[in-house]
Amino acid sequence: MGKLRSTATLGKPLVQQTLQAVSQAQEPLIQQNKLFTINQLQPIWDKLIKDLEARRRFSEYVILNRKFTLKSTTIHLEVDNEIQIDLLTTTLRTEVLTFLRRELQNSTIHLETVVAEEENTTLIYTQADKFKFLAEKNPALNELRSVLGLDYDY
Repeated sequence: MGKLRSTATLGKPLVQQTLQAVSQAQEPLIQQNKLFTINQLQPIWDKLIKDLEARRRFSEYVILNRKFTLKSTTIHLEVDNEIQIDLLTTTLRTEVLTFLRRELQNSTIHLETVVAEEENTTLIYTQADKFKFLAEKNPALNELRSVLGLDYDY
């Protein structure tokens, strides 16, 4: 007798039954906003990076294995190029934010990425370039070259 269906809902419309079932099944969403510092974030970030390396997701590992800054609950990360930003936003952002929000118990964590500016350095190829580079560091080399009558081409 315990396995008989109840007839209490026969008169109620199906939509109302469904709404009641959904409201009973859903738990209220509790947003946690526990404060954290960069010192608390760093070990969790390292744990995430080690997990990516263990799962052989090396491109994601390279993107996240770098210095970052924290302003309030926003993590600022500098990447090398636009391709890394695309990879981060398409495949990795949700996973990273979910992990960090769960571990740090803060639902307001955000991740911002910026392409780092490259330093333009000229490559030294010739003997003349090498001498000019060293002479900029130590101007006495120019005086020594002129006193000794040396040529830097050989």
